[in-house]
Amino acid sequence: MNAILPVVLILLGSDFPISVEYESQHRPVAEFANGQFYTFWQDLRFYPSDRSIVGARITEEGLVLDTNGVILMRDRTISVDAAYDGTNFLVVVQDSC
Repeated sequence: MNAILPVVLILLGSDFPISVEYESQHRPVAEFANGQFYTFWQDLRFYPSDRSIVGARITEEGLVLDTNGVILMRDRTISVDAAYDGTNFLVVVQDSC
């Protein structure tokens, strides 16, 4: 017998900024682990000298814990991707070299 499972969509009410740094941010990725969201993106706050990869944690309620972001890499980065296997994070950064 096939069971039909309901799909539940929970919205936080409205959009909210994760990063409000000068210049722009691109190519975001997010993973959910340990009761919070981990977000990563390409950040141009130091452009043109370099492009950075920055990350931030966000609670399930939408509270940004790292309001300025945490700089993970400052160099000629292009993009970032992340995965979580239930225990470990893997964050991969593409460099422009």
